[in-house]
Amino acid sequence: MRKILAVVGTAVALSMSTLVVAPGAQAAETDLRSFAWSAEKDGRIHVLYEHWERNSLPSDVTVRIRAKGSDAVLATLGLNDADSCPTAYDCQEQQFWTDPVELPSMGVYAIDLVVKAGTAGELVDRDNGELNYGLDPKLTATADRRTVSYDHRVVTVNGTLVAQDPNTREVKPFTGASIYSRYMLRDLPLKTVDKAGRFSLPFEFSGYEADERINVWFQENSASFPVSVQRQPLKLTVDTPAGSVTAPSGSDVPVRGRVTRTADDGTEKPAGGVGVLVGGRPVTSTTEDGTFAGAFPATKNGTTRVGVGQEPWFTGASPYDFQLTTAATSTFSAVEAAVDKYRKVTFSGRLGVTSGSYPAGTTGQVSIDHSTDGQNWSSVGRFTAVYGATFRQTSPTKGVTGSYWRLRHLAAPGVESRVYHLGRAYTEIRKDSVAPEGIRKGTRLTAKGTLMQKSGTTWKAYAGRKVRVYFKAATPGAAWKELGTATTLTNGTFSKQFTVSQNGTWQMRHVDTVKTHYASSGREIPVTIR
Repeated sequence: MRKILAVVGTAVALSMSTLVVAPGAQAAETDLRSFAWSAEKDGRIHVLYEHWERNSLPSDVTVRIRAKGSDAVLATLGLNDADSCPTAYDCQEQQFWTDPVELPSMGVYAIDLVVKAGTAGELVDRDNGELNYGLDPKLTATADRRTVSYDHRVVTVNGTLVAQDPNTREVKPFTGASIYSRYMLRDLPLKTVDKAGRFSLPFEFSGYEADERINVWFQENSASFPVSVQRQPLKLTVDTPAGSVTAPSGSDVPVRGRVTRTADDGTEKPAGGVGVLVGGRPVTSTTEDGTFAGAFPATKNGTTRVGVGQEPWFTGASPYDFQLTTAATSTFSAVEAAVDKYRKVTFSGRLGVTSGSYPAGTTGQVSIDHSTDGQNWSSVGRFTAVYGATFRQTSPTKGVTGSYWRLRHLAAPGVESRVYHLGRAYTEIRKDSVAPEGIRKGTRLTAKGTLMQKSGTTWKAYAGRKVRVYFKAATPGAAWKELGTATTLTNGTFSKQFTVSQNGTWQMRHVDTVKTHYASSGREIPVTIR
C-alpha cells in the first residue's frame, strides 16, 4: 500500500561518518501494507509512518533512508511512541513520527521499512516511500488553456517547485521531487521536477467529458484548473440516394455524402471519423476529407433517415430523409460454374432484376453453397455482387470428386442459381523416389514413381499420362525448375534419368490433365551429393 497524497519529505539523522551499507543477503524482500512518507513539523523534516500490519508491531519497525539508486544507508531510526500499542490490531491506521532527519544535502531520498532488523526473520520493504528533504516547498502552476475542442485536445500545466535547503535555508529548485496530478477521477503517473525546478504535465481530453477539473499538487501545495469542452456543430450533406429510390428487396443500396464541422476559427472543415447511420443503423464512417460511402439494406418501405452518430467532440447534424420502395425482383442470370484441375471452383454470372430498376452501385450479398448429396446445403463462402455487373468468384473451399454447388442471395429468400454437379477424378503419385542417394557429382540418378487414378472407391493405374520432374537447388532464393518429363506405362509406373550437378530437392508432378481429372504432386525429396 502506498501513500497517494504526498506529504512533506523526511530525512533521518546520521552523520556522514556513520554511513553504512544496507544488509541484504540475510534479509528477505517483502511488500508491506504499511507505508511511510515525509512530513514537516516545527521547521524540521521527519518520517511519518502509518501502521497496517497484522503480524508485527510498530516497535518491530525501523526506518532506513537511502539515496535513490544506491544501497548505502544514510540514516536509520525508530518510531517514537511505538511501544504504545500492545497488539497489532490496536495500532491499525495509527501514525508514528520519527525524530527529525538531517542529511548532507537537499533532495529526494528512498525510504525502506525494516521489520525485526538484525534478526533471522528480518524483512525489508525497499522503496516503500519517498523522503522529500526540503523545507516549506512552494508550487506555482499555470494551465495554457481552459477550453478543449476537436482542434485543441490537450491542456498543458506548467509549473515550478522550490524549497528551502534544511541545512542552509537557501531557496532552491526542488530537483527530483514528484508532482502528483489527477483528472477525470484518475491519478496520472508522477512527474519529476527537473534541475531548474520546472515541470510540465499534458492532459489529453477525449471529448466525452463535460466540465472537468485538473488538479496538481505537492504535499500541501496544490493548484486546480477547471476545463470545459467546446463542441463543434456538424453539417450533413447527402449526394446519394436522392429524394426517393426503388431497390430490390434485400439489396444493399449505396449512400454517399459528406460531413463537415464548424472549426474553432469559424470556418467549415471536413469532419473525419464521424459515424453515419441509415435507418438508425451504423453503415460507415467519414474519411479524413469528411466524405463517406457505404450501403444500407433495402428491407422496409417508407421514409428512411440518414444521420450521424453521437460523437464526443460535436453536436449532431440535421438528418436527411428520403422515400424507399422495395420490390422482390432479384434474380441470377448467365451463371456458369466449373472446377479446374487444381480443384478450384469458380462461378461467373450476373445479379439483376426481373423488372424495374435500381440505383447505380446497388449490391447484394451472395453465398456460395456446397452439398454432398444435393439436398443438405452449407455456405462455404460469400461475396458482394454489383447489380447489373458480371461477377467472377472462386470458392474458398476446393472441389471434391463429385458434389453439388449453387449461388444464393443471402438477403432475398428463394433467390438461387441452378444447381451444378461438379467434380473430377483424383490422381495420386505413389512410390515416388530419387535414387540412389548420396551419389557423386556428375553421375546419374533415376526419378521414378507410379501414377494412380481413383475410379469410384478403388484406385487404378493411370497409363499414358505425362509426369513432369522438377528440381530446386539448395541455395537461398532458388526456384523450382522443370528438368524433364516421363510418360506412365500400362501399370502407371514412370522413370527418368538425370545427371546430378548440385544438392537440392526433387519433385514429380502430374499437371497435364484432361478435364475429367485433378492434378497431383509427389513428395519433395531432398538429395545430397558427395
